[in-house]
Formats: sequence, structure tokens, C-alpha cells
Amino acid sequence: MTARVARELIRAGHLVRGLRWAPLHVGTVTVGLLLVLRLSGLAVTGVMAARVVALVLALGSGFALDDQAASTVQASPYPLARRLWLRIAATAALVVPLWTLALPLVRVDPVLSLRLGLTVEFLAALAVVWATAAWCRRRGLDEPGVATAPVLLGLLVVCALYPRAPMLVPPGPQWLAAHVRWAGVLACATALLVWAVQADSRARR
Repeated sequence: MTARVARELIRAGHLVRGLRWAPLHVGTVTVGLLLVLRLSGLAVTGVMAARVVALVLALGSGFALDDQAASTVQASPYPLARRLWLRIAATAALVVPLWTLALPLVRVDPVLSLRLGLTVEFLAALAVVWATAAWCRRRGLDEPGVATAPVLLGLLVVCALYPRAPMLVPPGPQWLAAHVRWAGVLACATALLVWAVQADSRARR
């Protein structure tokens, strides 16, 4: 039953039409601009450039859980948690390929370790915005996307200013330690996301 409903939501396009794609258009245009610059022979270099792309994509993804219809469909046999996970998956299906395309367009060296570290940062940022949105939904806000940007930007400010555990570091001896901390942020945000989505689903039954 639930699997059939999920397939129908995707097949009929209801899920896609119900998402806010406009914030993600900025990320798509940003990656497209990188591609145009690369094809024109103009190189985009540096860790900061990749971080800007990650930030734009993550901020656009914060609106994935905006769902005014949630209160209307909560009485249906289709679980609200499954509906929210589908919205996250649909958003990830766009932003993850965009990131995969954008990362090789930004020249960083050494390639492997920096790209891996930047990807951990990007995934942590996604988890933070989705966990924030899910927690705000748990507090009764059906359109929590506007709350995700201040939280993510505030986290980045703290990461930039806190001297004892630097996280927004340039390539060098602190790179590995910083990304162990980013992995911790990713794990904690993912756990909060899972809890908040399930709690929101139970609270609206």
C-alpha cells in the first residue's frame, strides 16, 4: 500500500510539484556558471570557491520540508515520515549530482583529500539544514525553510571564529582533524533529523 502510493506520487509528478524548487535554481545556475567558465578556459580555483558552491546548494535545500499539505494528509494511511523522506530524497536527487558535477570544475590540490573533505562539509551542511527544518516542523512550523539559513550561517560563523577547534581550515596539517569534527557534525545532525522526522510523524497522528 505505502510503496504503491509512493510510486504514484513520483510517477504522477505530485511530489515534484509540491517541492519548492526556486531556491535550488540558484544552485543550478551557480554550477552552470562554473561549467561555462571551465568550457571557456577560465579556471575556478581554491577551496573557498568549492565551499561557496556547497553553501549555495545547502541553503537552497533547506526548503525541502516545507509542506503546507502535511496537516491535510496526516489522517491518510500514508505515513507522514515517509512523505518527508521522499521530499528529502527528491531534493538530494538534484543537489548531490550538482555537487558531483561542480567539484571537478573547481581546481584544488591535492585532489583526493581535499575533495573528500569538502564533500564531508557539504553533506554535514545538508544534514544541518534538514535537521533544522525537521525540528522546526516538530515545533509546529509547516514551512521551516526560512529558519534553516540563519542556523547554517550561524554554525559557519562559529566554525570560523572558534579558535580551539578550527573547522573552516585551508589545506594543511589541520585539515584531517577539522574534517573528523565535520564528520561528527554530520553524524549528530543526521541523528537529529531521523528523530525529528519520526517524532513529527507521531505527533501529527
